[in-house]
Amino acid sequence: METPQMNLAVNGVEAIIAYPFRDRFILWEALQAAGSPVSLMGGAGGRSIPNGNKRLAVLGDKLLDLVLCEQWYPDGQAKGVYDQLRQRVGSNNNLNSIGNQAGLHTFINRAGGVTAISPVTMTATVEAILGAVYLDGGMQAVKDVMQTLHLA
Repeated sequence: METPQMNLAVNGVEAIIAYPFRDRFILWEALQAAGSPVSLMGGAGGRSIPNGNKRLAVLGDKLLDLVLCEQWYPDGQAKGVYDQLRQRVGSNNNLNSIGNQAGLHTFINRAGGVTAISPVTMTATVEAILGAVYLDGGMQAVKDVMQTLHLA
């Protein structure tokens, strides 16, 4: 069941990334920082999320790598060029900056008593959002969101 807090966060992030979710609960999962008070999600039969958005962040990290690799590969450039691209675009520093500039920090569900969003939490959230987009809409949707966030 959707709560007012969930609706506010999901609507806000959908507006930022310009992608409307069919499964809004997967985006809500992506917005759960480790230790956040949400442990069970509704929708799609319900799912447990005891580690916040970490599982989606792993998926999103790999998707980010794949999209960047697809951009790099056709030009026949050396692997070092890909490594530099990955470091520039996919670094924790850049993902933290992109997330904060986009205003995503406003919508992350934090652990009790936590007021600030750490760079690690923001990075994981950006990656988790990419993972959620993939599960909801596929690879083209991920590429579109990455364009919107200036990651591709």
